[in-house]
Amino acid sequence: MASRSVFEAGAHEALEQAQAVVFAGDIADAPAPGHEQTVTADCADETASPWPDAKGGCGADFLLCLACPNARVHPGHHPRLAHLHRKLHSLRSVLPDRSWNERWSEHTLRLEDLRDKVGPAAWTAALARVSDEDRTLVHLLVKGELTP
Repeated sequence: MASRSVFEAGAHEALEQAQAVVFAGDIADAPAPGHEQTVTADCADETASPWPDAKGGCGADFLLCLACPNARVHPGHHPRLAHLHRKLHSLRSVLPDRSWNERWSEHTLRLEDLRDKVGPAAWTAALARVSDEDRTLVHLLVKGELTP
């Protein structure tokens, strides 16, 4: 009986974590005037960031944009995000599990949630539209060479 409560508590904790790691923004049909463009999404209001910087703007790294309620993702983002998702999965085979989980796990889960919301067919089709600019930006993003 004691083990049952331990398993139950672990299952509840896992569920809470899984629910917390989702795409938190909105999916749009097109870019909106006045939204700031970032590497991963458009931002509806950087002054209302959950991660404010000292100047009142947003202090989050670009991967956290997908965890922000101000994020707006439209079809123009899909190729880059699908490519990023694929790139993060490729890193899994070359990094120790602990390193990959600490750095990339939550971002990958958020991208998978977004993929499910966009639809797997649209996500797969987006991979055919990945540009050289998308590849370059994803490369720089993963290397940590892009800062907000």
